[in-house]
Amino acid sequence: MERIPLVETRHLKKYFDVAAGKLHAVDDVSIQIYEGQTLGVVGESGCGKSTLGRTILRLLEATDGEVLFEGQNILKYNKAEMRGMRRKMQMIFQDPYSSINPRLTVEDIIAEYMIVNKSFGGNRREIYQRTAELMDIVGLAKRLARAYPHELDGGRRQRIGIARALSLSPKFIVCDEPVSALDVSIQAQILNLLMDLQKEMGLTYMFITHNLSVVKHISTDIAVMYLGQCVERAPYQELFANPRHPYTKKLLSAIPVPDLSMRNKQIQPIRGEVTSPINPKPGCRFMSRCEFACEKCAEPLGEPTDFGNHHTCLCVRCREDL
Repeated sequence: MERIPLVETRHLKKYFDVAAGKLHAVDDVSIQIYEGQTLGVVGESGCGKSTLGRTILRLLEATDGEVLFEGQNILKYNKAEMRGMRRKMQMIFQDPYSSINPRLTVEDIIAEYMIVNKSFGGNRREIYQRTAELMDIVGLAKRLARAYPHELDGGRRQRIGIARALSLSPKFIVCDEPVSALDVSIQAQILNLLMDLQKEMGLTYMFITHNLSVVKHISTDIAVMYLGQCVERAPYQELFANPRHPYTKKLLSAIPVPDLSMRNKQIQPIRGEVTSPINPKPGCRFMSRCEFACEKCAEPLGEPTDFGNHHTCLCVRCREDL
């Protein structure tokens, strides 16, 4: 029997109207995320990673396409149906300084979602008991329950965001660069916490990041985005061992290696002008920066090339040894 993804997008599009036309933030993205796994999403700033995550959760309304959760297209849900779906889908935001209410205490921030959704029948005592449990789960000391966000460091603030996301017992969490605003030592603690929670609770993540070393550490599969399109998708071992898209190869070449024997490693710089995401022309959007571009690259790309083992690549020359 074929395994059904927990979350799937089919030809998902999100365009923004701007003065010059339509900005293609997410353009024809089809991905699958299976239960208990982590899909890492990487790419340059402005490539559409965060917009993709927010569109999947319907924090932004899609322009076209489908978002399937457990096989149901949630883009067709009305407001009442979507409110029930919010319990199953949550988000950990990038900035722990601005994503939580500075006027609420730690326990009130974590309890807020449960109060709004009338968890435990709206019983405040049970809600705050659950809040204390969540603080313990994410490693927040009980003495901080009545503290305010400005009294805490970035790592503790991000733990509040994680506890809040867990408060409704979701199945799927979008982690939007959850460690990028933290010190390196704190990043490791938060990453290990997320991985431990995934094992204990069977959570499914979409993990958005710039850091390829981080995404290799935490991900089951990796999707590489460029100017709104998913240009390559593969299991993390396959992507690092056998990248096919020229953009992916250049990204991987830039990963720092803590090995003196590799100090002469050649980094492949990406040269050329970035194509405008506003009213883009048909064809490969990386063409203006790709040393392997040919006339065929200017033609509509069609469906990604399938290499098997869930490895796909959106490049007309990806079967060649470039």
